[in-house]
Amino acid sequence: MCRNRLACFLGAALGVLALSGGVVHGEILASADFSTYADGALVGQNGWQRYSSQTSSPLTVSGGAVSWAGGSTTNNEDAFLAFAQQIGQPTTGSLVLNFDLVLSVTAASSTNPSYFAALNTLTTSATGGNFQNARLVTQASGAGFVFGARVNGQGGYPFAFGTNVLNLNQDYALRAEINMVAGNANDFINLYVGPDFDNLTLHATASYSTGTVNDPLFGAMLISQFGSATSSEPGVSIRSMRLTAVPEPTSAGVLALVSVVGIAIRRRRK
Repeated sequence: MCRNRLACFLGAALGVLALSGGVVHGEILASADFSTYADGALVGQNGWQRYSSQTSSPLTVSGGAVSWAGGSTTNNEDAFLAFAQQIGQPTTGSLVLNFDLVLSVTAASSTNPSYFAALNTLTTSATGGNFQNARLVTQASGAGFVFGARVNGQGGYPFAFGTNVLNLNQDYALRAEINMVAGNANDFINLYVGPDFDNLTLHATASYSTGTVNDPLFGAMLISQFGSATSSEPGVSIRSMRLTAVPEPTSAGVLALVSVVGIAIRRRRK
């Protein structure tokens, strides 16, 4: 029997907030504000590691952003920031992750765009068994560009692009709301864009086509400088990146109730 009512209530609340795999709703899984970084190589700062063995055109921080001009036809250095643990598909219900970036696009191609950011499968740089899911791209449109997303990096699932044309060389808040839904091929990404994260508009929705797929696993945020003769590398300047597990409505309600109960108990004691 629980003798302390507040302790019992808080224990139950924490049980509601817990997720399978040890991830907690509202937890920041990885975060990088490049305005706090020193100018110079990104790899080696604040946990960033080189992905694979590509060392050409190393990613650098300059003036509070990680930037590259784009247009390369080779695979240049990529970098990743690992999570404390790998995040898997929920067995029931859903898990929502917000992949937030503040960035500007300096160059975009209208054909075969390559992704500039994604979520890595593993928490390590190993290439075997690793993959980039939840890929983010840009595509030229008119005098500007649009963002696009792909829920799974595996072949056969095309990018979904927005229709609202955005301006080159202008900072945007970009949110990829990654919905990991129990069951196979049920995941989807809502892509939001705005001047800041308090003023976002739905830009595009990416989902699976028919078929059976390997459910995504997430272990790190990745910045990619991949280009080839058939894949166009964009020009991008990233100011910040963050991945957060989003509170479920039930969890948010419990947190609010915990706060109210705590206030009431303090007032009663006074």
